[in-house]
Amino acid sequence: MTRFSRMSALAALGALVATGALAADAKPTFESLDKNGDGKISLSEASNNDALFVAFKSLDTNKDGELTRDEFAKYK
Repeated sequence: MTRFSRMSALAALGALVATGALAADAKPTFESLDKNGDGKISLSEASNNDALFVAFKSLDTNKDGELTRDEFAKYK
């Protein structure tokens, strides 16, 4: 592998790590899940993340069908 190829491969790996593409177990950000920007995560928005969807009911402590930032903060 040439020096240029190694540098290109390392740059590509760095980009994947930076975007979270390699972090399968990484917790998504509140902002990335709040698709409509209303400051809450609905069950529909949570359905884009399997683990959060499963945990949604237990995280929604006030049982209003939405996660606030505080409720989401308790997500692992």
